[in-house]
Amino acid sequence: MYTEEQRREHIRGLQQDLRVIQAAQEEPLPQINGVYDALTENAVRRFQRQQGLPATGKTDLTTWDRIVQEANHTRSRTALPLAVRVFPSALYLVGPGDQGRFLYILQGILNGLATLYSNVPAPDYTGIYDQATENSVTALQRTAGLQATGRLDADTWNAMAHLYSNVGNRPDDP
Repeated sequence: MYTEEQRREHIRGLQQDLRVIQAAQEEPLPQINGVYDALTENAVRRFQRQQGLPATGKTDLTTWDRIVQEANHTRSRTALPLAVRVFPSALYLVGPGDQGRFLYILQGILNGLATLYSNVPAPDYTGIYDQATENSVTALQRTAGLQATGRLDADTWNAMAHLYSNVGNRPDDP
């Protein structure tokens, strides 16, 4: 059985999607109140006209699907990229001989930082925590004011991630 609360929740979802679409187009925004009121009907009608659909102001399945699709598309264009959690855990310690896909990412970040910090040598992409990678991590630790152990721990990862994430925020960047 479709309850009144379920109906209101669906209308709220519709209103949220319409607000996403119309905010990007700088149009009047319907309130999110779960009521299919005149503002919501007008927003649906405007959307239908823009999409070449019959401008009834009613939300049939075709209109609903198009609104959801357009809202998702708009969100994907305007949302911040999702962060990727790479470092396994706060207690994880990486050292000589360790290997795997994670090391390619580490070496890639170190290579990027090596172009900005002349004291950080660029290691080769080996996927192995070899001597060159250890030397690069040690130099990075010194640059970040950390104890230079040559081992990659969570503090070193966080310092490296901070430096790498702020590459475009340096005053001397174009």
